[in-house]
Amino acid sequence: MENTRLEKLQQQMIDYLTCDDQAISDKIISQGSIDNHTRLNIYKNAYRMRLKETLDTDHGILGLYLGDDLFEQMVDGYIDLYPSRYTSLRQYGDNLPEFLATQPPFADFPLLCELARFERLLLTAFDAADVNRFALEHLQDIAHDLWPSLVFHFHPSVQLTYMHWNSVESWQALKTEQAPEPAREYNSCWLLWRNRDKLTEFRSISEEEAALFQMILAGEDFSALCDYLLERHNGSTNDSGDVTTVALNYLSAWIEQGLLRAP
Repeated sequence: MENTRLEKLQQQMIDYLTCDDQAISDKIISQGSIDNHTRLNIYKNAYRMRLKETLDTDHGILGLYLGDDLFEQMVDGYIDLYPSRYTSLRQYGDNLPEFLATQPPFADFPLLCELARFERLLLTAFDAADVNRFALEHLQDIAHDLWPSLVFHFHPSVQLTYMHWNSVESWQALKTEQAPEPAREYNSCWLLWRNRDKLTEFRSISEEEAALFQMILAGEDFSALCDYLLERHNGSTNDSGDVTTVALNYLSAWIEQGLLRAP
């Protein structure tokens, strides 16, 4: 019974903080010159400030791009539209890219959504579970006749994203305290991951490498990767053996970077 009453009070407090529901008001006692409404507002302001600090920490470069006033406007609008539904603040900003893509005035500038998405992916890569990684020695243990049916899997930290604006380039400029170029449409594909030293890395990848990544994500085997490369190169290599070499070069680079999960 006591637990039920406590849970009800806790939920009413949460409803006040997130939805401005006043049901908790008559449970708060005024003290001295501070009435119950003022006491509740102290908690509410502290709660909103903590959410603002979280977004500021998670999206420091986005904040630099927007400037103080627009960033404050974005944060206030986001908190109003997306009350926290999580017990951890880590996930609180997950809807920020969607907010920027749909809410004025930010929706008029698609690069902002991409900046936020890029920063969310950096967080995802950093926080991903750790598993044993594929090592070059593992290749020696694979029987020759098993290579065609070999299926690879990525490390959980690996993230692949497509950008349509110079958003990552703008992020890089601001990170190095340089002024970013004006926003412009620019198609690119980016790979993000956490390396063996537990540091987050990212790099742009070619259309060909991106296609190979998508095939691996879809569960395609090594022979399918080679078939794709053979068709794509369309005679620019001498034979299928050369294509296999191209595939193995990709594979070696991925292993060296720690992108693949151990078999």
